[in-house]
Amino acid sequence: MTRLALTLAAALAGQAVQADPLLPIRQHTFAQACQAQWGGESARSQWVKDDGRGGLAYAPLNGNGDRIMDFSSAGYMGGGVALPAAPVKATVKPSGSAASDLANIQAALAKVAALPAIKGVRGAVLLAPGTFLLNEPIPLNQDGVVLRGSGSGAGGTVLKAAGDGHFMLSLGGANGSLTPSGAAAAITDSYLPSGGQVLHVSDASGFQPGDAVMVRRRASAEWIHFMNMDTLVRDGKPQTWINAGNNNEYWLRTVTAVNGKQLTLDIPLSDSFDSGYLGPNGGSVQKYQASGFAGQIGVEHLALEGLPRGAGADYGVATLDNLADGWLNDIQAHNFTTGVVVGKQARRLTLESIALNHDHNNVDCKGAKEFEFSIAGSQVLVDRSSSTGSKKSFYYATQSQAGGPNVLLHFTGRAEACGNIEPHQRWATGLLVDNADVSGAIGLGNRGTDGSGHGWSMGWGVAWNAKADQLAIAAPPGGTNWAIGSSGQLTPYLPDAKQLDPAPKLGAVDSPGVRVGPDSLYLMQLCQRLGPQAVKNIGY
Repeated sequence: MTRLALTLAAALAGQAVQADPLLPIRQHTFAQACQAQWGGESARSQWVKDDGRGGLAYAPLNGNGDRIMDFSSAGYMGGGVALPAAPVKATVKPSGSAASDLANIQAALAKVAALPAIKGVRGAVLLAPGTFLLNEPIPLNQDGVVLRGSGSGAGGTVLKAAGDGHFMLSLGGANGSLTPSGAAAAITDSYLPSGGQVLHVSDASGFQPGDAVMVRRRASAEWIHFMNMDTLVRDGKPQTWINAGNNNEYWLRTVTAVNGKQLTLDIPLSDSFDSGYLGPNGGSVQKYQASGFAGQIGVEHLALEGLPRGAGADYGVATLDNLADGWLNDIQAHNFTTGVVVGKQARRLTLESIALNHDHNNVDCKGAKEFEFSIAGSQVLVDRSSSTGSKKSFYYATQSQAGGPNVLLHFTGRAEACGNIEPHQRWATGLLVDNADVSGAIGLGNRGTDGSGHGWSMGWGVAWNAKADQLAIAAPPGGTNWAIGSSGQLTPYLPDAKQLDPAPKLGAVDSPGVRVGPDSLYLMQLCQRLGPQAVKNIGY
């Protein structure tokens, strides 16, 4: 395996580090230095507490040890790392021709891609002020290449959509694959709690610290029945939530310690493993190799211009997939039907200061909604971003079986109508909605027969110090979703959800309408794990 392939495998799974015997001492020191993160709120949560030393302690949900997970590994390079300032290696000026503008940008990107990388970054292509026409997406698929505009505001760089509908930007490799390596070891724990990072396997002899591993969780018929998801019917036809035997719920992690048959992972798991429902082969751990992925790719400091809905072609802002350690930063996007779409094989991304703006239109709220941010990958941080003026859209949605941690931090949403933060379908886990302020709903729960039987769309999710018109927070069987320090009308029902039988129960609600400390759970977790400098590195 080449050094680049090894680097990408580590990037996909989390930093491949040895177990640190000084970590408890280091975290205690960090906790003392992170006192300011508690903020001015006097209220405290019963689920996330002061450990008496300025750090965090987590109360278990039940006797199985399920708890709120550590979300702090979401983001570029696993959180707490500043976005690189790539040196400019090529400059492109607008030509006024859609074909020429795309060809000129592609030629400049290819030139930079041929340069040597320094700390993974080769350089930036600078787009001069003015308007560039695009009739196809700009492909960024080579490691270490950055596309930078001359500013997202007046006098800056504008990418204007032209031709048939398309996305404007495409970030990531073309043919990413995760190839299993060695034998899979069965997880032998009778119960593995959500939020935990220590597990036991049938045979640990093939593992050592630093291994990139895939942890899989099989959907059994017994578990699907336990979740009340095997009786969904829409328009007289059965709706399949998740097929029994489905192994699509997985987490990419790094082994940090091996002790007998016990493995310690670098990042907690966002779901529980109950052998009583999953069966004896319900979970496994296996090494893997990554190929066809790209890394260290970013787009920053520019504006995008589309068309209002119903005015012609439908355009999208960006797709990111087969990508580890990438970013979008300081993007103003106007009148796009679809916003930013993160695919299943995208990891460790920061989407920062993305403003999606829409002109008012006459589209009603009926039918399928569009996505402003659609997240199928993991360790994705959407930070200080916004959506304004949309109609019939999800501000932010996770997709089928997206495994956390995923974080939506300091988000603002103001829809003309029908705007929600709402995980979309089929059992995503481990989402933190931290200090969001939106019109419409924040919904963590059961979509019933909506779509094609989307059913339980979120488990082990947290709304922290968030504000919405409605907090639709439900507890799935065997688990929960939390609303802590958050404001809004409480209900277990998602907006317009159909066929909820049995009726869902309200999730774990703590300090309703009263903000709690720490002010931001994500920033406090990041500070405790990596220290105050990590929080400063990401601009706080």
